[in-house]
Amino acid sequence: MSTHEIDTILSTLKLEANSDLSNLFEDFEKFYEEKLWHQLTLSLKQFFEDDKSIPIRLRVYDTFLSKFIDKINQLNVIEFLLLSLKNNSNYDESINYLTQLKDTFKLTDEKKTRNDGLPTHSNGCLLIDIEIARILLLQGDLVKARDSLDEFDKILESIDTLPLMLVNTFYSVNALYYKLKKDFNNFYYTSLLFLSTMDKEYEMDLTSQENRELAYDLSIAALLGDKIYNFGELLQHPIMSSISNNVEFEWLFQLLNALTNGNFETFDSIINLQIPKIPILASNESFLRQKICLMALVESVFSRNIRTLSFDDISIATHLPKDNVEHLVMRSISLGLLKGSIDQVNEIVSITWVQPRIINFSQIEKMNDRLYEWNDQVSRLGEKLEERGRSIWV
Repeated sequence: MSTHEIDTILSTLKLEANSDLSNLFEDFEKFYEEKLWHQLTLSLKQFFEDDKSIPIRLRVYDTFLSKFIDKINQLNVIEFLLLSLKNNSNYDESINYLTQLKDTFKLTDEKKTRNDGLPTHSNGCLLIDIEIARILLLQGDLVKARDSLDEFDKILESIDTLPLMLVNTFYSVNALYYKLKKDFNNFYYTSLLFLSTMDKEYEMDLTSQENRELAYDLSIAALLGDKIYNFGELLQHPIMSSISNNVEFEWLFQLLNALTNGNFETFDSIINLQIPKIPILASNESFLRQKICLMALVESVFSRNIRTLSFDDISIATHLPKDNVEHLVMRSISLGLLKGSIDQVNEIVSITWVQPRIINFSQIEKMNDRLYEWNDQVSRLGEKLEERGRSIWV
């Protein structure tokens, strides 16, 4: 396309856009004419990430960006298109745009000269497939979306290096699938993988509301997942500040901490006040009470300086009748939280192993106190040995 035609397009778009964005359109024209593709990409990124550009984003993509797709990074092109489609409720139209871009990438690769040193668009095509799977999930077509995600999962296992953006997007869409399926365990672990594969630049795409929603969903999954009994990684993640510092949701953060520490007093106060307001938690209240009993048992073993507990000790720590202690210990062993043996005759539980976990500051303080106690005991033992052995050395 000629420079004159591009100038005409940009002049028209500039009139339609918010006046605060005028300088960017001047940059578009300058960088395009001088073929400064990197600088043009940076200006486009600034434009598409500005909320004031929302009404005109798709027009800019259709009439301007689509004319030089092969000149800029393929993942940037997809990112700009996704931002253009972000508020589009017409899912079929969004899929059509993504499919057209994928066809353009494939056509470019077909025309590619062998050994010309230019990269293929395979990564871009993969990213488009993942984003189409996201739209399929939003449409309710979970089966077709799952097939697409499984295909990418195979690729992920077979290729050593993929752009972080692809891996991160895969975890994001996979987490959405598990959320829709109400698979709390897989949603929890997949979402943590999503957060761990974020770079700082990409993480900025999450708004404060999206951070809060994800923190909320992760907290619910942690509470209701029947294989999740260690919340340390979640509680210490920066994303949790979006609910811990929020008056409306801070109770959820406190509830997770109460479970981690086996704190029945805080647990009961929150359960009685907040749980009735959240239907999914209210319907699983009995499970949550089982969970805090297990967490209290683990915390009791972890925090004490002994590895042998009586049924009475466990009954007191877990707020359970003595008759239920044996079943609780067997349950904790079957879940892999503890390893040990039960002496039914003497009503004693011997613990040989506790599941490793990320601990909070109060638990670190308990460990610190235990270390000081052990150090004191060793010092006193050394003094006794020295006193009793003095006559022998003399």
